[in-house]
Amino acid sequence: MRPNFANLFGPAGTRVRLNEPENRKETVIVSVIIPTFNRGYILAEAITSVLKQTYSNFEVIIVDDGSTDNTVDIARNFRDHRVRLIRHEKNRGVAAARNSGLEAAQGEFISFLDSDDLWQPEKLALETTLLDAHPEMDAVFTDVSKIDGEHSVPSMARTCPIFRQFLTNTNSTCGVAVPRRTMYLCMLQEMPVKIQATTFRQKLLGGNWRFQETWQSGEDWELLLRFARTHVFGFVDRPLVIQRVMSDSTLGRHEKADALMLRDQFIREKRSLQGDREAIAAVRRGIATHSNRLGHCYLEDGKLLDSAKAFLKGFLESGDFGLLVYVPSVYFPPRFRSMLKRLLRNGVA
Repeated sequence: MRPNFANLFGPAGTRVRLNEPENRKETVIVSVIIPTFNRGYILAEAITSVLKQTYSNFEVIIVDDGSTDNTVDIARNFRDHRVRLIRHEKNRGVAAARNSGLEAAQGEFISFLDSDDLWQPEKLALETTLLDAHPEMDAVFTDVSKIDGEHSVPSMARTCPIFRQFLTNTNSTCGVAVPRRTMYLCMLQEMPVKIQATTFRQKLLGGNWRFQETWQSGEDWELLLRFARTHVFGFVDRPLVIQRVMSDSTLGRHEKADALMLRDQFIREKRSLQGDREAIAAVRRGIATHSNRLGHCYLEDGKLLDSAKAFLKGFLESGDFGLLVYVPSVYFPPRFRSMLKRLLRNGVA
C-alpha cells in the first residue's frame, strides 16, 4: 500500500509563514524541469504534484533521457497544455537532461523536480512570493522530507549541523535570506539545499550556468556550490518537497563516481582559496567527508589498494587523522573495520 503523501507533513514550520496575497496576479511563468530515465512506473506522480500547485502559471518540461520503457507514453498521456516533452535519442545522463530543459525554458523562474520526488501544492506559490518580495534573493529553496523505505526524515535541513545552527540563531517568521558567506561555508561541508527544492531566477542561469555533463552524479552540488560563491539564497522553512529514495536512483547507481568527482572538486576549491583560513578549514572538512565515502565505496567493491589510496589522499588534503587510521585497516578483517568505524564515529579513535 502506498503512503498517503498528503498527510506526511505536520503544521507549517514556525519560522516561515508565507501566504500568497489573494489579489496577486500570476504574471510570472515558472519553468519546471523534470529529467527522467526509465521512470514510467512513477513519473506520473511527479507530474501530477506539479499540476496540483496552487500557483498555476508554469510550464512543465519533461526531458526523457533515452528511456526504453513506457516513460514517453506516460508523459504524453498528460493533455495539459502546460506540459511539454523533450526526448534524447540515447541516454546522456541527468546533467545533460537538466541542461536540455534549461535551453528550452521560457519562464522567468526555473525550478527542478526529480522524477521520483513530489511537491506539496503550495511550493511554487511560496517561492515566487518570496522572490517577488525580495529582489536581493537570487534563488529560494525549501526544506525537504525524505522517505527511504520504512525510514523517513521530516526535515533534511536539520540533518545538516551547520545549517541547523544557522536556523537556531535565526528569528525570521516570514522566510529568510541566508547570508552569502554563511551559505558558501555551509556548502563546502554539507548540502542543505536540494536542487529539486530550489527555484532560481532564470536570468542568473544563463551563460556558463550549466550542469557538468561529464558528471554521472553530484552535478547538482557542483552547480549549487558555484552559485553560492556569488549569489544569495532565500530559505522557506517548510518541508515542501518529498524526496523518495528509489532502488534506481542516480546516486545509488553512481555513488562511487559521485564521491570521486566531489572530492576532486573540493580539492580544486581548496586550492583556489588563498589566505581564507575559515573557508579552507571548511573545505577540508568537506574533502574528508567525500574521501571517507570514496574509500568505503572502493572497500565494498573489494578494491583494497584503491581504498587505501583514497583514504591516504583524503588525509593529505584534509589533515583528518581518522582517514589516516583507515589506510592500514583496509587489509584487516571486516569485523575489525566495523569496530574501528564505530570508534571513529564516536570520536574515540
